[in-house]
Amino acid sequence: MPMAKDQLAGDCERLDILVRKEPSHKRHNSKYRYDQLVHETRDLSQTLVRYRNRRDQRVREEEERNELLNRQFTANSNEDTILALDGAISFNEKASASNQGIDAMLDTGHSVLRTLREQRSTLTSIKGRMSSLISTLGLSKTVMKLVERRSAHDQYLFYIGCIVTLLVMFILLYFM
Repeated sequence: MPMAKDQLAGDCERLDILVRKEPSHKRHNSKYRYDQLVHETRDLSQTLVRYRNRRDQRVREEEERNELLNRQFTANSNEDTILALDGAISFNEKASASNQGIDAMLDTGHSVLRTLREQRSTLTSIKGRMSSLISTLGLSKTVMKLVERRSAHDQYLFYIGCIVTLLVMFILLYFM
């Protein structure tokens, strides 16, 4: 086929030379027919290329189809399907243990907080009784104010200690 294409191209070149040698009154008509012939030649050439491409594609598809139909499929070996889950299982167990430890710490914290509330109410009632007892005994008001001031300082120290403890626990939890 390539030789026929080359021969056709050569014939078109010779035809172009002959059209130019035509007398001027026939040249316009001959040039028009020559241009039509060249256009049809190009169209046929492109159609031939598209046809060959489609044919080649069909042949490739047929070969692939036959290859797939003739292939022998086997079961996967155990080595191919083993999943590396040991690390994930270990991590899950450690995370579960950590979760249980945190739950235990939260429960302990709740019980400590409940106990502190009970102690607060008890101490408040004791403070009231002590105030009435001291006033009955006749201690001066300045001593009472000193005791109350000392109690307020102790309360501030307690809150500062709680905040520092919470910060230390947060830092340890965050960085570990």
